[in-house]
Amino acid sequence: MAKNFHTDNKAFMLYKDWEDIFQALDSSEEIGELVMALFAYAKRGETPKLSGGAKIAFLMMRAAIERDGIAWEEMCAQRSECGKKGGRPKKSDESGNTDEKAEQTAASADNAEEKPQGINDTAEKPKAFSQTKRFSEKAKKADKDIDIDKDKDKDTDIDIDIDKDKDKDKAIDKEKQKDAGTAKSVVRSFGTHKNIMLTSEQYNELESRCRSVGLSLESYISKLSQWLFTKGRHCTDPYRIISGWLDNDSKRKTAAKPKERQGCDLSWYDDFAMNFDLSKFF
Repeated sequence: MAKNFHTDNKAFMLYKDWEDIFQALDSSEEIGELVMALFAYAKRGETPKLSGGAKIAFLMMRAAIERDGIAWEEMCAQRSECGKKGGRPKKSDESGNTDEKAEQTAASADNAEEKPQGINDTAEKPKAFSQTKRFSEKAKKADKDIDIDKDKDKDTDIDIDIDKDKDKDKAIDKEKQKDAGTAKSVVRSFGTHKNIMLTSEQYNELESRCRSVGLSLESYISKLSQWLFTKGRHCTDPYRIISGWLDNDSKRKTAAKPKERQGCDLSWYDDFAMNFDLSKFF
């Protein structure tokens, strides 16, 4: 009977690369929903209703669980076929040799009865014993050859299993690399009104640039989020807008004299961000 990984497999794999995906979720409630959704799919094949980042993460992880499950089913099917081929077959020549021995014994007894008196019976016995021993040695040699052939077949099956396991490991490594790249492209919501959509890679890049020049990325995000909410608009590329603000403010901060820009006074770029004309970006 064919195996089903949803009901027959007692475990499924969690990859270390998924840690970044769990950390990217907004709350512990979303993390809990995602974990229970993974168990529901791996154990019963159910696809729970999720939304937002948890739904995107579940779709990616579900593909990995399904891939590993199919590989497990194929391995079980292969081992089942190898088991069916095992077992020691009946020796076809064993009964034949036994019959020949019986016929030879009967023939020897008949010859002994037909011989006239005075004939030396001991001269015939070594010949009959020699023939029986020769047939017995042939049967043992045939059995040994069969056992050697079976051992060779088992070794061949083991080599096939090892090669398939290597191919499976290579496929898993490729999927891990693919999952790691997908994690970087997961979209998250930022800002006071959760209307600034950035990927993890975009957010990390902007944060690094702000840190290098002593600026605050959260300030940019909050101002853009409030402006969009007040105007009732939707921004399709917040990364480009914030990146443009950051470039301009970085140039102004670098060109400013130390006496004119002392301490942590950021009001000069606050005014710029609030008065910047966003209409040309939409």
